[in-house]
Amino acid sequence: MSGRTLNIGVPVPEYIETDEQAEKFLCLCLRKIEQDKGDLIGFDTETTGKKLPFTVGTRKPLDWMSDTVTFWSLSFKDRGQYRRWCLRGEHFRYFAPLLENPDAWFACWNAKYDAHVSWNMAINIWNAHIVDGLALAGLHDENKQIRGLKSCAAQWCGLHMTPFLDLFSGGLDANNKKIKEYETSLYDLPINKVIDYASYDAYAHLRTVEWLIEKLSAAPVDNKGYNLWKYFLDMEIDITKVLWRMERRGIPVDIEYLQSKIPVIDAEIGELEREVNRVRGKPINLQSPPQLAEFFFGPKDQGGLGLKPVKMTAGNRPSVDEEVMDLLVAIGQDVAKQILRCRKLHKTKSTYLTTLMDLSNYFEDHRIHPNFNQFGARTGRFSTDVPNSQNFPTPDHDEFGIRMAFIAPPGFRLIVADYEQLEMRIMAHMSGDKAMIQAILEGRDLHSFTVARMTPGVTYEEVVAAKKTKTPDERQKWLRRLRQDMKAVGFGIIFGAGPGKISTEIDIPDEDVEVRLQELLSDGPRIVKRVKRKIKNNPLLTEEKAWWLTAKESIASDKIRAYFDTFPDVERYMKAIPERCRHLRLYDFQGKPRYATDPVTQQQNPLGEYDWDTDVWIPGSVPLTRTGHTKEFGFVQTLVGRYRRLEDIDHSNYAFKSEAERQANNTTIQGSAADIIKAAMLRIENNQKLNEFGAEIVNQVHDELVITCPIETIDLASEEIKECMEHPFARGQEALNVPLPVDLKQVDRWGEAKA
Repeated sequence: MSGRTLNIGVPVPEYIETDEQAEKFLCLCLRKIEQDKGDLIGFDTETTGKKLPFTVGTRKPLDWMSDTVTFWSLSFKDRGQYRRWCLRGEHFRYFAPLLENPDAWFACWNAKYDAHVSWNMAINIWNAHIVDGLALAGLHDENKQIRGLKSCAAQWCGLHMTPFLDLFSGGLDANNKKIKEYETSLYDLPINKVIDYASYDAYAHLRTVEWLIEKLSAAPVDNKGYNLWKYFLDMEIDITKVLWRMERRGIPVDIEYLQSKIPVIDAEIGELEREVNRVRGKPINLQSPPQLAEFFFGPKDQGGLGLKPVKMTAGNRPSVDEEVMDLLVAIGQDVAKQILRCRKLHKTKSTYLTTLMDLSNYFEDHRIHPNFNQFGARTGRFSTDVPNSQNFPTPDHDEFGIRMAFIAPPGFRLIVADYEQLEMRIMAHMSGDKAMIQAILEGRDLHSFTVARMTPGVTYEEVVAAKKTKTPDERQKWLRRLRQDMKAVGFGIIFGAGPGKISTEIDIPDEDVEVRLQELLSDGPRIVKRVKRKIKNNPLLTEEKAWWLTAKESIASDKIRAYFDTFPDVERYMKAIPERCRHLRLYDFQGKPRYATDPVTQQQNPLGEYDWDTDVWIPGSVPLTRTGHTKEFGFVQTLVGRYRRLEDIDHSNYAFKSEAERQANNTTIQGSAADIIKAAMLRIENNQKLNEFGAEIVNQVHDELVITCPIETIDLASEEIKECMEHPFARGQEALNVPLPVDLKQVDRWGEAKA
């Protein structure tokens, strides 16, 4: 039976249908915000549900640029009792005195979408205070992957809501075929169903946001009374608005440029297919997993290679996914390398070229309008879809020049501002490593400095010179390779990569591997165990190849060790973070007190807290909080105090525990980088001078901002943007104890910034 589970205590829905009813209800709403200042009002819109006429990735996304209101709803407490109302779209503009009221506080879910739809109806809800439950949910549980209202309302508030398609006879049409969501409309339903469904959304918004505010208010950021709810009001509530503006503005693209890349990609795909077919001896569809599985794992007498399958699909067929292809490449199967290349080319064509062209041709302004997800990553960094601009190839790997397709509109140029080695500077700040801090304060390039410190007979000046020269000699090529290796090691450590991963990122000459291999062969049973474990993890490996990879990992381990010897406080910090995570606890305590071993005295003490400045454990009482988390977890915090909760930090399984330790270290660095870029974006958006100059943020990718600006004011704007980014929390309130320099370029195309 479809329909909503009975919810005891849910108010009866009310319908505002006539002009007279709308007038009286508006008076009630205005009286509410005057008498109960700061009280939340649940707000939701039901829309025409226009969908883009093509699929982006695996999604059929909504078109927020032209969607409009069909019905809408409000919910609030009236004389101590919750009530909920459904209104017709015709009355939406009439309620501008409420919806744009600076004293009103609205509880929404995915507020950016409601703001887009309202803007399409000539209403600017940003004049009021908007509290987005989706952003609150990201702060409350950053590990939760599904943050839809229906799942959150059910889990946290016991509110069981009807799925949209279930309104339509269980999602089936008159011919008993499954209805597609974008082919449905609330206009097709009996009005009583519409009233109940729409008003329940606003009520669920209100109750779920109230619940989240209560829980975030109980989650301390520091010991001075500052909590996650206060942090949300200081930063995230405004970030939602900034992202909405960026979505609304969009980014111009050069369609003809994108079209010119397709024949180049098609030609290489054709050449790869011909080469694989030649090796195979007969035609094979490289896009067909069954044919590829037959080729690699089929019997030799039937034209296969006879390899042992690594893993099976849900349909019990040999898998040929990317992981398996990588394993095949590792054992020297060049065909697998060609297939991976072919897949990459197909992805580039479909994800970047055709999708960007489709989107640009669809929107009236011929711009790309990405959807920014405020808590798309567990670290707090943004993600984007329609399209995924966060995954555009980096300048070093943008072989088809995808970034060159993003252009400035006529009369404008792009300002591309990128933090220089931001994660490394955060590491220096948090670890307090004296050598690293001193190098930064002296204005040195950290990677070149690291090479000079670790390599006898090499000076810092000659590494820098080798990096800058356009015609390097053999020694300078060697120094460049060393610098690139140290860059890979440094970032690998930050991101929690081990020797195995780092060994694939650095350039290790074969002759060095040979020397290390001979050393390992005489090293006894310990190395033999490592080799056997490697073969167990990848059954496709020959013993010879396993020894070779083990030798490469051994060299990578030496480089990691040398890096830590150069920056000893970085190693201390990387070890301390997981330990802090194991001891810090914040959850709804139930049952007996949990005891932990004090890392200083080795005594069993009730849980207390770390002194973050001295790394001394301060025993204390078991924390009694009301954060809404019944599971016990360890946690780490970013620069501004956001949480990353890690339940597996004490897991008995080594793999789970190691992954949690990696995430603990990664979050403190990448999460803090997210804090800094968010603060910088707020400074730029709220800067009166930049508003007058006409500078507008149109894209953000990790540590980089893309800003459009009129040509006549671009020099003045560049100076102001640099100031905002280098002092993101305002001058005098510095984010780090080291400078935050910004590399800023004025270009006509995004790709020119790193050309």
